[in-house]
Amino acid sequence: MSAPDRIVVRLAAPALFVGASADGTGADTDIVTDAHGLPYLPRHRLAARLSEGAGRALTVAADLAGPAEQVFGRSRSHGSGRLLRLGHAVLDDDVRAAVARALAGRAEPERSTLRRAVTDAFTALESGTAVGPDGAPVPGGLRTHRVLLPGPVLTAALTWAVPPGPEHWRILARACLATTQIGLKATRGRGRVDVRLAGPDGADPHAATLRLAAPPGPAASDQREEARA
Repeated sequence: MSAPDRIVVRLAAPALFVGASADGTGADTDIVTDAHGLPYLPRHRLAARLSEGAGRALTVAADLAGPAEQVFGRSRSHGSGRLLRLGHAVLDDDVRAAVARALAGRAEPERSTLRRAVTDAFTALESGTAVGPDGAPVPGGLRTHRVLLPGPVLTAALTWAVPPGPEHWRILARACLATTQIGLKATRGRGRVDVRLAGPDGADPHAATLRLAAPPGPAASDQREEARA
């Protein structure tokens, strides 16, 4: 088995990746998009969610606390003192190439109109009203939120500052398995995801992640060989 070179994020529920879209969508809470209007998950947000997942994984694997700090850095740190290097989680190359071709050479306002249509194809508007302590709607509390629709698979490139050991792969795999929600207002059922490790050999990401997450045992020597591959 080849070592994983990317992290895949499969959306199972609408997600709020709050940020600025290329042209603005008129929602109270917008969604982050690239220059072509395609939604993506910024690398620092993915890293933060994985770090939180690692924290949950440590409750049953305290021996991985040291490797977790090496992989993800110290708590709330966004500096360079960590082994893990992630790219933005983006839609697949074919989609991004097709959109880039469609926008190439377009003049305004046609370019902005088409780019906005690209954003609309992957997102939807949701409305909600703020609720007060008594459970009644707050006057003037109606808000609209732009959400990324479920279905797309986002992929983030994965590299390391130095070659990782089996324990580094183990905590990263467990962090992926423990990360089940991403985005704002996740406690309201938004942003349900499956996060898995994938490699260039086409192996099933779920099986590959479970294999790397397995505790040391009779197969530990095999895992060490896989991690060095």
